[in-house]
Amino acid sequence: MGLRPSRKNTQPPAKVDVNNHNTHAANTSETPSSSTLVESTTNTPTRDAWTARGKLLLNFHDAISRAINSAEMKRKCSEVASSMSSEESEESSSVNNDYDAEANLIVQNKHKRDCDVRDKAVAVGFCTFAILRGVPIMKNVVVRRLSSAGKYKFESAASQEVNGTIIQQSTHQPTSGSPSRLRSFVRLALDATISTAMTVLSGIFLFTPRPSAYIDDMSKLPLVAGKSVYAEVVCPPLLNEYKRTMEQFGRWPVMTRGEEGSSSSAAAAANSPTLTQEDVSLNIIRKFVENCSKRIKYERALLEEQNALGEVKQKNKLGTVLIPRPGVPEDVKVNIDDDIFFLIDDDAVEQGEA
Repeated sequence: MGLRPSRKNTQPPAKVDVNNHNTHAANTSETPSSSTLVESTTNTPTRDAWTARGKLLLNFHDAISRAINSAEMKRKCSEVASSMSSEESEESSSVNNDYDAEANLIVQNKHKRDCDVRDKAVAVGFCTFAILRGVPIMKNVVVRRLSSAGKYKFESAASQEVNGTIIQQSTHQPTSGSPSRLRSFVRLALDATISTAMTVLSGIFLFTPRPSAYIDDMSKLPLVAGKSVYAEVVCPPLLNEYKRTMEQFGRWPVMTRGEEGSSSSAAAAANSPTLTQEDVSLNIIRKFVENCSKRIKYERALLEEQNALGEVKQKNKLGTVLIPRPGVPEDVKVNIDDDIFFLIDDDAVEQGEA
């Protein structure tokens, strides 16, 4: 009769054995699949970008943020800002001239980022407004063209001939213009509001630059002419962190763009991993370290040239040597993987650890 087996063992013994056998067979057939699922879940390799490289990126970000938020950085920035605001004394004018190139580059980078975000957000708002205003117009055009086929039939039915004169009878009742104007104004206001909201939201959430973009702007600051606050405050801890990374891994643990495309074998190129966002950010930080190393080499070369005839060599802090315009030359050759152990002296280590 299709009755379900009772929990109180009211079934015949034969049926109970068959059901138990089927249930045991089903359980044994399901057990390998579940164990296989557990094994496949436990044996799934974890993504390296979220483990070693992610931790490495956090270490570099921590070193940069600590340097930027340090008391020395705030003091130097306040000195430069006060010297730029007041042009009375010669000392303030000299400080202004020393850090003028770096300040101008910071302002230019910020202006470029702001203009880029603004242009993209305005384009999104304009496209949204055009779509909202254009869709109803296109809809009316399509409806009119579809209804144009039966236009003459309606006109012939609504027209009458009286004494040889055709009199057209209008089937539409005259309507006042106030409701349509109000409706058009409300639609226009609503479309403008939606477009403005899309402009603001896209500028805040969609086109906001990534943190790597700001680090990319910062990486160019050690190469400016004159003195550099970032080379003085940010470069030493960043170099120390890169040195610790090289001591831990023995080489730079992230693939670069040049290494990715340098493989001549097609099979090796097919098996080469693509760069993740963590890899891109770490390579930008490596470029920052390279620019800091270029400044160190160029400053030391300038000091050796200036003190060539002196008996006592002058020892200046990184970033405090006046670099002639247009800045550190691009042809300064550095091999940061090897030079990192020789470019950092005891004073730089103390500055980075402070």
